Amino acid sequence: MDFDFSTISSGTNLSVIQEPAALFDALPSKQPGLGYLRQVQATVLERWSPRRDESDLVIKMNTGTGKTIVGLLILQVSLHDAAGPALYLAPTPQLAERAALEARVLGLPVVTDPRSGKFRSCEAICITSLQVMFNGKTRFGLADADSHIQVGTIVIDDAHSAITRLEELSRIVIPPADAAYEPLMQLFEGDLNNQSAPTLLDIKAGERGRFMRIPFWSWQDKAEDVLKLLHPLRSTSTLEWVWPLLKEHLALCEATLTGDGIQISPPLPPIQEFPSFVEAKRRIYMTATLANDSALITHFAADAESVATPIVPDSAADLGDRLVLVPQELVPDLSDHELRTAIASIAVTDNVVVLVPSWQRAREWSEVANATVSTSEEIAAAVTRLQAGPVGLVVIVNQYDGIDLKDDACRVLVIDGLPQAASGSERREATALRDSNTIITRQVQRFEQGMGRGVRSREDRCAVLVMDRHLVDLISRPDVPGRLSPGTRAQLELSRQVARSLEGRRDVTVDGVVDLIRKVTEGAEDFKSAARRALLDVTYETVPLIPTAVHQRAAYDAAVRGDRETAANAADAAVNAARHLMKDDRLAGWLTEKAAAYRHATDPARAQAMLAGATASNSSILRPVSGLTFKPSRPTRRQAEAAAKYLADHYTDGGRLRIRLEALIADLAWDPERTEEAEQAWSDLADHLGFSGQRPEKEVGVGSDVLWSDSDGANFVIEVKSGAEAALISKRDINQLGGSVRWAEKTLTGVKRIVPVIVHPSRIVERTGTPSAETRGVDTGMHAKLMTAIRAYATALAVDDQFRDPQAVQKQLVHLHLNGLEFTTHYGAAVKIDS
Repeated sequence: MDFDFSTISSGTNLSVIQEPAALFDALPSKQPGLGYLRQVQATVLERWSPRRDESDLVIKMNTGTGKTIVGLLILQVSLHDAAGPALYLAPTPQLAERAALEARVLGLPVVTDPRSGKFRSCEAICITSLQVMFNGKTRFGLADADSHIQVGTIVIDDAHSAITRLEELSRIVIPPADAAYEPLMQLFEGDLNNQSAPTLLDIKAGERGRFMRIPFWSWQDKAEDVLKLLHPLRSTSTLEWVWPLLKEHLALCEATLTGDGIQISPPLPPIQEFPSFVEAKRRIYMTATLANDSALITHFAADAESVATPIVPDSAADLGDRLVLVPQELVPDLSDHELRTAIASIAVTDNVVVLVPSWQRAREWSEVANATVSTSEEIAAAVTRLQAGPVGLVVIVNQYDGIDLKDDACRVLVIDGLPQAASGSERREATALRDSNTIITRQVQRFEQGMGRGVRSREDRCAVLVMDRHLVDLISRPDVPGRLSPGTRAQLELSRQVARSLEGRRDVTVDGVVDLIRKVTEGAEDFKSAARRALLDVTYETVPLIPTAVHQRAAYDAAVRGDRETAANAADAAVNAARHLMKDDRLAGWLTEKAAAYRHATDPARAQAMLAGATASNSSILRPVSGLTFKPSRPTRRQAEAAAKYLADHYTDGGRLRIRLEALIADLAWDPERTEEAEQAWSDLADHLGFSGQRPEKEVGVGSDVLWSDSDGANFVIEVKSGAEAALISKRDINQLGGSVRWAEKTLTGVKRIVPVIVHPSRIVERTGTPSAETRGVDTGMHAKLMTAIRAYATALAVDDQFRDPQAVQKQLVHLHLNGLEFTTHYGAAVKIDS
């Protein structure tokens, strides 16, 4: 007998259900396996319900606990609340496709085009990627358009990755080959030259590691000229996707010159240009690894009061099982090559994924990699292959989030470095705020994002291997655990307990480390039990917001409105918060540059005075028009005493000293992309050895890259060409060293001797160059010998914390030829002119 059940009333109409959990239970078309909500999902939805009308809400859930379903249910219920249309924004198109699939599995109506009539009439949730909304040709409509698509509720998934993506989508990059590049250079070349003639020459010569900001006073005063240059090119591929967002506020933008071109970006993302987002009644930010939510205030203009109290489950223990290992701490003499070979042996039976920050690092894995991928299409294809079965060892270049490597797709995850700052403004900030709370927190967050790739559910497991020396240095800091999410912190502590228990054991060899990793990959019961115990009673924590965030956003928003005085005052408040509440002078100096840029519009003289005062807190900011006077520094103690005091002030134990000097050695490497880091490392090395290290060219715009001074009046004038790729020292480089020597002779007082030093892969000068007879070259051979000595210095002084004892330090300085003038005679060779 045929019977049509649709002729019978189904009882409660789904559209009247206003509680997400009840809606889930009532959904008639859920596919098998979705019989009930997980406890964590139910708890979060229950806590969202009474707060649903707050404009900005943060939901924190661990990866693999069903964030997507929670977000979709919130959107569907919001449609029932008449708070539609409902929009789900994923960080990438691939993740948007996955979210749409989950919606269909639930039986929820979805579309993927925001122009769909079903979306606009609140009949379906629209699921798309972040960049579909936040671009200058957005389908949703801009603020200056005749109309825009109304949105009632927005869920932003993986909000931590959305923050970085939003910056990228708001940035113009004008490469040297672009028609606007040369006219812009002509417009600002004089101002750039006044900031630093040597750096400008380096950028013109193609040195990729260099960058400098076009002075804000010049940029603002010539904004009309910039507009005239760029406006005719507004429809080109270079400008079309960003120009509509910045055209009205070019004067507010920051312009940075790099080897890749001129980069133009606003102080913060121009979220005000997207009325569909700004006018939404409900905005929900979902994240797994964003420990501090302050960036939601600066980047999305989120309400601080709501953001300060995120919605979290009762427990943070629903993570998969992870063990974090630093093999080269367990086996100190283990070389990178030996470690890569050992990791490749694991890839014979288990999928291994390696995250690297650059192609240069990826090439170091080329001998053992089964595949190396970098584009979004390549990565998506590689992930599909990994999920399907054994692949081996896959290297992924500069992608630390948005990748799902669950279960056998990745049993071993290697993090061989953190993503490098991509834009000129990011690199400036990273340099200016090095070792500050701001940068450390950002790096820790990226590390945690990377770790999350290999464990995607409560039942998953993964061994995480940390290779990069800087990353090892980062996670060994005593203040880092407090910056991690509670679950990751507990897992890292388990890993440290393992490392402490292995300390001193004779069987801790590379083979022993491989055996330990296999206990994780095979799911050994003792490992799984220890991993579960580590997460017992772990709960989420509320982290105080960064006090500068609200003031930074208020300053930018006021400037956009044209209220320059309010903008300047808000920027001043951010500086004061950094200095007095956060006790971070470097950050205060950096924010002073931004405050001075706002102040220039109403009081140029005061803006310059602000800059002049702030350079004492941070030498990496713009120098005022009037310039600065170099203030030489010289140790007041003998070399060994100065070194011992510096080391005792900066290191709690010998282990930290060894780790930090390994990171310093990594920065001293030959690398055209990291010349800024190399110069800073040469300066820092001086302090570790009892000299005084300074960077005159960076501090005042003239002089050498690095200057070493000792208490006896000796000075090493050092030009660092660690990014040089030519076979010979060029005439330009050797003449630059000569100019720096003349500057030192004129500027420095109480000098007994000046030794010119050039750090370059070669010590042979091209024929047209004219080096002085005293010039010493640190070439590839000498550099390698010096690195060996630095490592030996750290190893010896780390024993029983002997670095605190000046006599022990003196013994090592003499033994390793690191003392006084002997340093340059032992680790520098006389340069020669090419014959």
